[in-house]
Amino acid sequence: MDNEMDQKPNDSQDKHQKAKSSFEDLQKLMEQFNITADEPEEPEETEEPETVEEPVLSVDELIERAAASGEEPPEEDEAPEEAEEPETVEEPEAAEAPTELEEEPAEQSEKLEKSAETADEEAAAEPEKIAEAEQPKPEKKKTAAAAPKKKPVKKKELKPAETQEDLEQQEREAILEGSSKRRRPDQPVATVNLNQKAGKKTSPAKKKKKKKNSKAAKARRRKKRLMRMCTAIVLLLVAIVLVVSVVKALSKHTKDPENAGSAVVAEDDGIAARQKEGPASQQESKQYLAIKDDDSLPSYAKEYPGMYADAVSEPNVLSDEKVCYLTFDDGPSSTNTPDILDTLKKAKVKATFFVVTSEIDEETAPILQRIVDEGHTLCIHANEHEYSKIYASTEAYLEDFAQAYDKIYELTGYRVQGFRFPGGSNGLVNSSGCYDNIVAEMTRRGFEYYDWNAYDHDSEGVNYSVDEIVNYAVHEVSISSRNDVILLMHDTYGKEKTVEALPSISSQLKEAGNDMLPITNATRPVHFEVDDTTPPEYNEDAAEEEDAGSSDSEEDTDSHSSDSDAA
Repeated sequence: MDNEMDQKPNDSQDKHQKAKSSFEDLQKLMEQFNITADEPEEPEETEEPETVEEPVLSVDELIERAAASGEEPPEEDEAPEEAEEPETVEEPEAAEAPTELEEEPAEQSEKLEKSAETADEEAAAEPEKIAEAEQPKPEKKKTAAAAPKKKPVKKKELKPAETQEDLEQQEREAILEGSSKRRRPDQPVATVNLNQKAGKKTSPAKKKKKKKNSKAAKARRRKKRLMRMCTAIVLLLVAIVLVVSVVKALSKHTKDPENAGSAVVAEDDGIAARQKEGPASQQESKQYLAIKDDDSLPSYAKEYPGMYADAVSEPNVLSDEKVCYLTFDDGPSSTNTPDILDTLKKAKVKATFFVVTSEIDEETAPILQRIVDEGHTLCIHANEHEYSKIYASTEAYLEDFAQAYDKIYELTGYRVQGFRFPGGSNGLVNSSGCYDNIVAEMTRRGFEYYDWNAYDHDSEGVNYSVDEIVNYAVHEVSISSRNDVILLMHDTYGKEKTVEALPSISSQLKEAGNDMLPITNATRPVHFEVDDTTPPEYNEDAAEEEDAGSSDSEEDTDSHSSDSDAA
């Protein structure tokens, strides 16, 4: 390079020497400026650095180019071309702490470029510039830190293979490399995470909201699980109740394995418990404890300590309206009693059954339970329908009554409150001479007996038709002088016409305005006139007694006797 410079004319060498000395003076001024800025102030936030697309050539390189071409720098270079606005790279918004790049020495580059272009002018005004540079200058606010000292770019010799474009590209790369090294050493290099989705950070508010949402979701899941568990438990309880109900229903209708094909009553827990307790008539009651030390009572009064009825809470009075009590004697029977119960259920009517317990067998035992379950009243007619046996003495009657009482309680758990004398209270019980004693003893024990004041004539030994039976029943109820009418009928074997007549009897009595109710211990009883000691309020009118006559009583007694013989 020195050899080439020696070959140039003297004018070119002088210009080159002057430009070189001017550049050295400028570098000294820059070094002086850098020395006074030892303590940089806090950097101010500056705008994003602008990158110059085309590199700026140093003075040496410009002089070298001019010397190589043997021509002075063109005049058109005196005015610097307007630099195109560099494309700025937008930093992503998600970067939390981007580092601030120091201010690039764009002004210095422009000064160098101007000095190279106007070298002649600066050479002429060199003494004035030196004087101005020596004067103290006000300190400028440093942005991030003082600009590092620019290292002089070494002159490069042109190689024959390198073109002008290659040199310019190399110069650009050198400038970019130098600008990247001008950052503060204690400041970390700014890094940009291009994959924003992968490295995206969640703000504390979003984290808190996300945590709150997760807690709410867990609470909803716990609530759903709890509801499912409650539903399952309820369904399980319902299933258990249904299974228990079905098992109990089936246990009542099981068949005896020893007698296949015949319906029997299964021994459930209630029946077994009552059997262990012993006969109901032998269980001591409060009424018995009250009289057991009373020596004035007869000996039979202290027998059967458990055979007592509940006392009547209210006195028996006549009904204000017409009431008919349907009563059935001598049952139950497996052929007629179930049909009568079906008819009563269909007509929504309740009745009273005076049963003969000696007639109860494996087929008829469930009928007693059905009578109780369907709301009808169960009373005692007798254990054995034999007048001579049960009316032989007071003790004989109490013994027969106790057998019926114990059997009904054992099968149903029902304690009987009322009874009816076989043949009526004015029949053989009156002629036996023990009527007064039996009535007194049964009344003391709380039991009430019920005669009848209407009759359907189904047990007179005459083959009446169904219509005739209906007419008798409805007519005698209608002509009764009392509002409380007790209608006598039978449900024993051979009384199929009574079963056929019952629907018409109940419907016609309803149409006539009669209520049909079961007998209770509050029902005013009907008593036949036996003698002068019979209370008058229990007797029918004298006209009805005369109409009935002694012949009707004898026929009724005969009919009951024939039923007893048949049994």
